[in-house]
Formats: sequence, structure tokens, C-alpha cells
Amino acid sequence: MREIDDAWLDGIDGVSHLAGLSNDPTAEYNPEANWQMNAVATERLAEGVPPARGRAIRVRFVGVGLRRLGPGMFDELTAVSPRGAYSISKKFAEDALLRLAGDDFAPTILRQGTVYGWSPRMRFDLVVNTFVKDAVTAGKLYLHGGGWQWRPLVDVTDVARAHAEVLAAPLASVGSEIFNVMQENYQVRQLAMLVAGSLSLHGRRVTLEEAPLPRLVRD
Repeated sequence: MREIDDAWLDGIDGVSHLAGLSNDPTAEYNPEANWQMNAVATERLAEGVPPARGRAIRVRFVGVGLRRLGPGMFDELTAVSPRGAYSISKKFAEDALLRLAGDDFAPTILRQGTVYGWSPRMRFDLVVNTFVKDAVTAGKLYLHGGGWQWRPLVDVTDVARAHAEVLAAPLASVGSEIFNVMQENYQVRQLAMLVAGSLSLHGRRVTLEEAPLPRLVRD
């Protein structure tokens, strides 16, 4: 991402931009690297499409933004005040993409919920995937602070479908727009009970245990 070659975009009329660091802990571990990849490199990539190189095609660009907003229910029009390194970099990227929009560049922002689902290269920093792994391997799930935190969930296949739909949709419907991409809001304790119940149908016993709140509560 930090060594982008504008030639990569020759002949390209659609970009689904999913590169970069992908969660809060990684961003906080190295905020500067997160800023360079999630913020600066995203802006640099967008600058490499028309009209910067004189292409005659309009490039559709699907970027991913996500931020922590705090308690309450929110939609795409809610004012945001990101605090963490990850969310600040995503807000910068959103603003950069929308600022560069024009006749030759049509960005759309998808704010994805917490993704879950099977992948050839599994991620276990996502709550549903983590719960399934822990339930299968340890037979135990920990509810930090009671598990009252909320998560907006979305299946990975639905995320892929959303990107494909945006790339094919009329530009008048999606150009310079922001869309939340999610299935449902769940509390973490609900997810734990759903996972435990699902494994019980396969003869596996899973217990739920209380645990202390982490330093950073994501809700």
C-alpha cells in the first residue's frame, strides 16, 4: 500500500479497496504504520486514478470506513468524532475519497459491521469467529464485564455481495454515498449463548464464565 504504482490502475474501471490494517489493537500497536497504510496510502491510491493520468474512463472506487461511535443507535448521517488510531485513519480516508470525487472518480464508502464467517485464511480477532474457536477448543466462553457490549454483525458473503452490488449499481445511486453494511445488532452475551446452543446440538458442552472488563471497551 505504501509503494503504489499508478500503472496498476491502467485499464481499470473499478476498485474494491480492502487493503490496510484491519482492527483497533493492530492500529494501536503501531499508530504511525496504521496512519501511513489506512489514511495516507488510501488517499494516494485515489489520487492515482483520473484525471491525474488523463484516462477517459470513470473509475468506481469502493472504500471501507469504520469507526467507534459510543453508545446509542446511529445511521449514515450521524456526526462522528473518532478517537482511536484506527477510526481516525478511516475518517481521514473517507474524507479524502469524497473530496476527490468528480466526473472521472466515483467513490462509495461502505461502513462494514463486525464481519464473521469462514475463510481459507481465518481471522480470529472477530467476535463470532473467536467464540466458535474457543467453544470448540476449550468448551468455555468468557463474558467480559457481563458481555453487555453491542456488535453490529455482518456475514462475509454479504460483505462481498455488497461490494459487487455497488460496483454494478447506477452511479447516480451510489456515487459519493456512505452506506452502513450490517445484518443485525447483537450483544456479546447473546452471541455467546447462540454459539453455545449451536454446539450443544452437536453434543458439545460449552460453559459461559464472567471475566473482567478489558482496558478498552469496544461497543
